[in-house]
Amino acid sequence: MKIAVVGLGYVGLPFACAIAKKNKYQLLAFDINIEKLNQIKEKDCPIDDLQCQKDLDQIDLALTSDISDLAGSDMFFVCVPTPIHSDHSPDLSYIEKAVISVCKVVSKDAIIVIESTINPGVCDEIIIPLIAENTDFVVGEDIHIAHCPERINPGDKKWNVYNIPRNIGATDAESCKKVADFYRDVLDAEINEMEDIKTCEATKIIENTFRDINIAYVNELAKSFDVMGIDLSKVIKGASNKPFAFMPHFPSCGVGGHCIPVDPYYLIDRAKKSGFNHSFLKLARKSCINNQ
Repeated sequence: MKIAVVGLGYVGLPFACAIAKKNKYQLLAFDINIEKLNQIKEKDCPIDDLQCQKDLDQIDLALTSDISDLAGSDMFFVCVPTPIHSDHSPDLSYIEKAVISVCKVVSKDAIIVIESTINPGVCDEIIIPLIAENTDFVVGEDIHIAHCPERINPGDKKWNVYNIPRNIGATDAESCKKVADFYRDVLDAEINEMEDIKTCEATKIIENTFRDINIAYVNELAKSFDVMGIDLSKVIKGASNKPFAFMPHFPSCGVGGHCIPVDPYYLIDRAKKSGFNHSFLKLARKSCINNQ
């Protein structure tokens, strides 16, 4: 089976290494950044990930910056950034460009798997129409789309690409199972097949929005309890012995990383287009920014 990983950042590179370590797939890892490819060739991991560096030391990744080299791949894994614009609206330009590039070389019966974090509806409303515009294939018949939202936590010594449970949704049940079985073979984690793509898209968004809201809440509590002369850390320790309905969060410098400060805006934007105003999420985002 020929596998293509598109994008070798903090998501794509660890996953490509995991595939390569199985030593049973014809893998080609693609990125447009020549400097990054040269760094990887030198076994110098370009991301802050100890597990990824260990993997690079053990394998030789087949690398390319030429999209035509990916022709004939059975599965394409798209792992590119999905940031936001200055006005906080989703910036899907990277994933759109990646999908259009894949369309140049995709073959009948191939499966395109989106690992990038996207809001609910992106596969149906943006990616599938892009494929229709740039190929003669019918999605769901000639080629197939799946989504497996990344959950990588760079630098985490316990949770890495191998053991973090994953969710998968696809255009059809057969493709979902094929992709799920591939992940099960490559990783050691629980792989959950979901009912459809849109439901799967929503999982990552609510995971990170949940985190953002709780960080905003506990950081505001820290300010409140400070003026009352109460040690919040002791309060949280006491509340944590409740065996249900409470999950401890602790005050911090605020929200950081690639995902947590970004993903709530994806949900806010998508809900707005559907006619719903996420006033609470907006408030949490504002609170996080103000409390940093």
